[in-house]
Amino acid sequence: MAAIDMEQLDGVVGCFCTLLYPRRGQTEGTIVEDLGCEVIVQLINGKEVTEYKDDVVICE
Repeated sequence: MAAIDMEQLDGVVGCFCTLLYPRRGQTEGTIVEDLGCEVIVQLINGKEVTEYKDDVVICE
């Protein structure tokens, strides 16, 4: 898997990602909304969290 720089992407919604800092014991999820400098990530356990784009690694 290759990491993608956030500045290279126009549309990140729907992309699988890994959080740099675990949230609620989870580090993997899918981006469900792009808020500019932040994204909302739906974790694999179903919870949604807001993260700065710098704290998220997009996987292709």
